[in-house]
Amino acid sequence: MATFYAVEIPFNYRHTCWFCGEPSDKKVKFPAYEYETNILDHLPLTLPSCKECSSIVKRSAFTSIYHYRDAIKKALTKKHQKVLSIGSNWTKKELEESELEGSAFEGFKRSAWPMFELMQGRINYQGWPLVINNELLVIDSENDSFEFDGVIYVSLDDAVSHVVKTFFLDEALFTRVLSVLGKNKFSQAIRLCRLYPNLTASSREEVFLQILDSIGL
Repeated sequence: MATFYAVEIPFNYRHTCWFCGEPSDKKVKFPAYEYETNILDHLPLTLPSCKECSSIVKRSAFTSIYHYRDAIKKALTKKHQKVLSIGSNWTKKELEESELEGSAFEGFKRSAWPMFELMQGRINYQGWPLVINNELLVIDSENDSFEFDGVIYVSLDDAVSHVVKTFFLDEALFTRVLSVLGKNKFSQAIRLCRLYPNLTASSREEVFLQILDSIGL
């Protein structure tokens, strides 16, 4: 029978979810099944989690707790895409100065930015360094994070999935334009592709060439 080791929890984080920073009310045992210890890159462990983070990922068989955390971040990003899109479509000042009228819109103006900041904080949260038996757990993550509009996505692919839904982009066109411009011009690729949603295969090629011509390529 495998031994699951409790991670050391700093005093200030004793009631905190390691995955997102929310108050914790669960204990996550990792891996979920004892036979999965055969593929682990570190000791089996337990650590605090909130209810949502403890249950949002259904699949199993991760090689490290950090890869499991990446999967949780992806799932949270997908589930709360509409809230995160607030930060992509507005700034705090724009919301405060918007002329939205009616009780529903007034409620949106008051609550939208705090909701975005809360979810942004959960997605960006990195947790405290994990220590087991006085040994720091150091495992390299296979994913390269990508930041856009103040949100740190697990990967560039995760950010692409988010903006495609948020801005109703044609995914094939956007990824092709992005591959030409490079990830450092992520925002420019969005601006160019927002003009051409829902393309057919034949029109997509024509639009792609038009975009290349417009930027001098």
